[in-house]
Amino acid sequence: MLQIDDKIISVDLLTRRFCCDLSACGGACCVYGDSGAPLEKSEKKILQQELPQFYDYLTPKGREAIADQGVAVYDGEGELVTPLVADRAECAYACFSDDGVCLCAIEKAFLERKTNFRKPISCHLYPIRVKPMGDNVALCYDRWKICDCARSKGKEDNIPVFRFLREPIIRRFGEGFYEQLEVAGKLL
Repeated sequence: MLQIDDKIISVDLLTRRFCCDLSACGGACCVYGDSGAPLEKSEKKILQQELPQFYDYLTPKGREAIADQGVAVYDGEGELVTPLVADRAECAYACFSDDGVCLCAIEKAFLERKTNFRKPISCHLYPIRVKPMGDNVALCYDRWKICDCARSKGKEDNIPVFRFLREPIIRRFGEGFYEQLEVAGKLL
């Protein structure tokens, strides 16, 4: 572990390799799991306000899940998360391309400039998980079997986790923090 300001960073973010490969995994991280994606409290309000902007991209089951559960729910551990489709583990905000790849309806609307909200920051930062740690926050590397192809592609392309996630790291923590990660990455 290393510390930059109030952030405790897993060295894995600097030493491990990662690069999403949607053609290999099909967006499985949005389809499988025990709970929805973690949400910050402020994101619940954003989801409520922006729902009309991405509503048309949602699947019928996703719309039903949101109508029944709301834009956000508390999971079994008391964490605020995205709702899941009732008979599956997929996120209510999932949508699918013509070739069956799972995408994010929110991000699709963002890329088409229908909303300024890209997607929940936990999704954008994945496989980094941010956890409170006293007065600090911990940035942890989450290793999930379904991302084996991303680790292989990251090794093949020699992309450290933090570099793959440059944009969301800057979105969440700022350019200065990312620059400090770059310095730390060169020292390892």
